[in-house]
Amino acid sequence: MEAPPVKQILLSRLRFIGDVVLTTPVIRALKRQYPEAAVYYLAEAGPAAVLAHNPHLEEVIVLPDELLPGRAVLTRCREQVRFLRSLRKRRFDLAIDLFGNPRSALLTLATGARYRVGYDVRGRGRAYNVKIRRSASIRVVDAYLDAVRTLGIPVDDDRTEIHFSAEDAKWAESWLVERGVDGTRPIVALNPGASWPAKTWSAERFAELARGLIEGLKATVLLVAGPGQREAAAGLNALSGHACPVVETDSLTRLAALIHRCDLYVSNDCGPMHIAVAAGTPTIGLFGPSRPEIWFPYAKAAGHVALRAETDTCCCRDYCTRPTPCIESISPRKVLEIAESALGQSS
Repeated sequence: MEAPPVKQILLSRLRFIGDVVLTTPVIRALKRQYPEAAVYYLAEAGPAAVLAHNPHLEEVIVLPDELLPGRAVLTRCREQVRFLRSLRKRRFDLAIDLFGNPRSALLTLATGARYRVGYDVRGRGRAYNVKIRRSASIRVVDAYLDAVRTLGIPVDDDRTEIHFSAEDAKWAESWLVERGVDGTRPIVALNPGASWPAKTWSAERFAELARGLIEGLKATVLLVAGPGQREAAAGLNALSGHACPVVETDSLTRLAALIHRCDLYVSNDCGPMHIAVAAGTPTIGLFGPSRPEIWFPYAKAAGHVALRAETDTCCCRDYCTRPTPCIESISPRKVLEIAESALGQSS
C-alpha cells in the first residue's frame, strides 16, 4: 500500500504505561511521513501522562473516567454517545488502533475516518478497513510498527522516547539536592514494584542488591515507590540496613526527569522500566513469567540488559502457583556484576 494523503491522524493504545511508551516510534514515524499533519493520541488517563510533552503530538485525548468499568450503566451510555460524537467531529482521515479490544475498535469505527487501521482479530477486525499485516517478529514494538509499515510508511528506527518539561527537570534537581545527592557517586534507582506478584523480585533480593551497590560500588541508591508502596520501600530499607531515599511522585514526566539523572535503573518488568529506557538511562530489566524477547526490545550497546528467570519450566502465569516464583532464581550477585559493568562504562 502507498502511504495515503492525510491531514488529521488519531493513534490509540488505551492502556498500560509500558505499551504506550513502546508506541512512541510509531508516533515519530507518522510525523516524519506527515510533517504537516496533526497527530492525536487517545489513551486512558494513567498511560496518557507519559505523552504529556511529546512534541510530535497535537493533543493527547484522555478517555473519560465515565467510560471505565465500575460506572453506572446509564452514565456510561450517555458519556459514550457524547464522546463518540466528539471524536467524529474532529474529522480524522486516518485512525490507527494499536489495542484491538472491543472498546478501542468501537472508538476507531466511530471516528468515521477514511482509513481505519487495526489488527484482524475475531469480530473486532470488522471495525477496520485496513488490516495490519504482521511481520514474523514477536517483539511488541514491531507489532505496533507493522501498522505504519502496512500503510507504506518507512520505519527508520524503533527507539522509544519520553519528554519532560524544564519544570520537571528543575523538580528532579531540587529533589536530589534536598536529599544530599550531589552526583559525585553513581546514582542507581531500584524499582521493586510490579503489576503482578509473579513479576516481582523479592524485597530480600533487592535489599541484597542495594547493599552491594552501596557498600561495594559506593553508589547512591534510590527506591522508586509507586502508589501504595511506601511501606514496602521502608521494609526494603530496613532489610538493606541503609536509608535509601524513596522517590514518590504522581507525575510520570517528573519520574522520567529524575530517572534521567540516574546512572543506572534496575527494575521488575513494569511501566517505569520502559520509562527508564526511554529517558536514556541504562536499564537492567528483571523478568519472571514474561519474555524479554517480546517485551524488552532494547540494545545492549546502549547499556540495557534483560535478565530472565533461570528455568525452562516457568508456568508463565501472572500469579505463580509455586512456593518460590521463578523470578527468584535471578541472583543478586549476577545483577550486581552487570551493574558494576554498566557503571564502569558510564563513568
